[in-house]
Amino acid sequence: METATETPRAVRPAAPAIRTVAPSTSIDASTEFEGRLRCKESLRIDGHIEGEVECEKSVLVGEGARVHASIAADEVKISGVVTGNIAARRKITLERTAVVTGDLTTPGIVIEEGAKLKGRIVIGSDVDPAVDSESVADAKKAQPSKKPRAATPKPDEAASPQPAWG
Repeated sequence: METATETPRAVRPAAPAIRTVAPSTSIDASTEFEGRLRCKESLRIDGHIEGEVECEKSVLVGEGARVHASIAADEVKISGVVTGNIAARRKITLERTAVVTGDLTTPGIVIEEGAKLKGRIVIGSDVDPAVDSESVADAKKAQPSKKPRAATPKPDEAASPQPAWG
């Protein structure tokens, strides 16, 4: 009896998995941070931060994150809760689960349906995120207020007698 022997097939290596760009710095859901956080690359926040965040590239605030801080970056994407002003050199994206209380300063913005924002938006290609909205507010306070003035009679009206209504 002859036995058939199968020649081994060459096994093809599996296609490499699609690589996603991972943030260089990550604050996971179990992490709380207080102070000033600066990074040169991208940052993902899923935990709790209080203070200031400065990033040269992108900042992603995850859906479960709670951020009580000002954020300055090239691009900012919000899915969680942020209380503080946000300045981006390129774009700010508020996803449908975002809840933001603070002012946004950016040349480009995307706000998905369902996102919540309580604050002002300063937008345009000539926006300088280095000038945050607090300094803009301070400058406005320094300007004289434009309150309506009490009506003052004209010179010839003051000289003429007013009718007495009786």
